Amino acid sequence: MNETAIPSSSSDALFRKTLAFCGYTGYAAIVLFIIGGVWLGGMLPALPHANDLPSEIVAKVSENLFEIRIGSIFMIASFALFGTFGAGMAMQTRRCETQPGFSYVQLVFSSMGTTIALLVAFAWALMVFRPETYHPSILLMWADFAYFLALFSVPLFGGWCVMVALPIFLAEEGKEPFPRWAAYVNLWAVLLFAPGQMVMFFKDGPFSWHGVVAMWIPFVAFFVWIAVMSFLMIRIAQTEDS
Repeated sequence: MNETAIPSSSSDALFRKTLAFCGYTGYAAIVLFIIGGVWLGGMLPALPHANDLPSEIVAKVSENLFEIRIGSIFMIASFALFGTFGAGMAMQTRRCETQPGFSYVQLVFSSMGTTIALLVAFAWALMVFRPETYHPSILLMWADFAYFLALFSVPLFGGWCVMVALPIFLAEEGKEPFPRWAAYVNLWAVLLFAPGQMVMFFKDGPFSWHGVVAMWIPFVAFFVWIAVMSFLMIRIAQTEDS
């Protein structure tokens, strides 16, 4: 395994602290999502199902109204931290560039990914804002919208991973922003996100937005990816600090 080279800016204590901070925000995003999206919010596993009738969605939402509302607050806090997490990877990439290139592209993908994720939380919150007033089909639409934002946006989140992997592969040996194995982790993540685009074609079964293949695999892969890259940012910061 190749170790990451220490650029000339390694003596910058503030940079190391900032890089570690960005890594820890990735961990925080995972914890907040587990609380908001898994424990309280009913996003994973999916409380509504893609093949539910609108009346069934209303019943499920009404029975868990308070929990979903609180969960939405935790989810939007989690998704907001995608921005700092992505900024940390771009910062580390920038250190290994003579001129900014991939780091800027990463920031663009990070911004777009954070925006899409925040819209997921907005849609989830709107689903439970006034369910007694909405027509039942509106609640189903909000659920569809949330999962399509999260799962169908494979080119965005997959592209983000590719933009992290490419500067690792293209860097001179010993000057990679992250260890070379991390590039393969990013490419594996892209492949695992890909089943999310099947939600367009299925309303039931493993390829629907409540299914094992199209929902569970991309969701779990995404947060494992965050955990791995967060670990690397923290390790790089701590290694250079020692």
